[in-house]
Amino acid sequence: MPQPTRPEPSSRSGPRSAGLPLGRFFGVPVFLSPSWLIIAAIITFSYSDLVRNNVDGIGQGGAYLLSFGFAVLFAVSLLAHELGHVAMCLLLDLKVRRVVIFLLGGVSEIEGEARRPREEYLVAIAGPLVTVLVAALTGAFSLLARPGSAVRLMLEILAWSNVLVAGFNLLPGLPLDGGKVLRAAVWQVSRSRLTGTRAAAWSGRGLALLVMALAVFTVPGRDVGLAVASLALAGLLATFIWVSASQSLTVATINSRLPELRIADLVRPTLDVPADLPVSEALRRAWESRSQGLVVVDSTGQPTAIVSEAQVMALPEQRRPWTTVAEVARPLEPGLRLADSATGEAVLDAVRATPASEYLVVGGDGRPVGVLATTDVATVLRRWGAAAAGVRR
Repeated sequence: MPQPTRPEPSSRSGPRSAGLPLGRFFGVPVFLSPSWLIIAAIITFSYSDLVRNNVDGIGQGGAYLLSFGFAVLFAVSLLAHELGHVAMCLLLDLKVRRVVIFLLGGVSEIEGEARRPREEYLVAIAGPLVTVLVAALTGAFSLLARPGSAVRLMLEILAWSNVLVAGFNLLPGLPLDGGKVLRAAVWQVSRSRLTGTRAAAWSGRGLALLVMALAVFTVPGRDVGLAVASLALAGLLATFIWVSASQSLTVATINSRLPELRIADLVRPTLDVPADLPVSEALRRAWESRSQGLVVVDSTGQPTAIVSEAQVMALPEQRRPWTTVAEVARPLEPGLRLADSATGEAVLDAVRATPASEYLVVGGDGRPVGVLATTDVATVLRRWGAAAAGVRR
């Protein structure tokens, strides 16, 4: 299931590792999350009796080994599903950050968003189509294997498992692929991606409640251990669907309001200070002038660095008279200069390109007009996200 990334400023230089790297698919890194071991263990122990009862001459140890082999093959089929999404994204020139196989399946982290409903539909449907193909192939090959053999049983289970995966993924609710198809359809009719996301997100939340309700009413009554495991997995799945649907709606709401994001509205007034000025004196002058940022300038008045508010706050008060502003400042790089006319996605692109806590804002004539703090941008995005959450209640 493809997953969007949230448009939020970050100081990290790249995505954190998501587990064991399995390789790359046309440049897209693929990871196996440690959480997959949980579902692998559940499959190994829960399928062992099925294997022992349907494979001729196999012992308990062999049944466990064969069940674990199925867990691995099932993970491979989930990976094929996600690579279907990735392949379509690459064909449509959409960037994919990474693919992760984890406890509840797989996820393809797509950077940015589909530009048209047709792209949304094609990316969403590509995964289930691959899964249906895997189900068809494994089902066909199972007919060629000897009845009662381990190969036939594994292929049969794999075929039915992929049928269930395809059917479940096509349910009409985010973050499932069927939810993406629903969003594309509503988007096409309403001409609004946000309207499509709202419809698919609400449907996804309904599916989460349905998953939990079905788990409660169909819980096995005789086997307490199996009942607890079933409810736990259903709870995890329902929570994942609910949270992901809500996150998709928040991201869509924020993206719809990005044109309102303007650097000119967030600029902090600054004070120019020489590099050798003690931090304590710089703070005193800033307080008197009601400045909210400090810019280090050279003898000609040209800015050379920006004082880090975080470093100043972390500096013990008794050390401030003996520490110069140059020691708590970051030298200016090209990426740390932003035009006061920048708006919307351009602001976030600039922040992602050169992560920092503060940026020097310059006017049309190239002269400094103030400082932009990343925390101020994040505050605006969080406020929009909170407003979206308020609408959903």
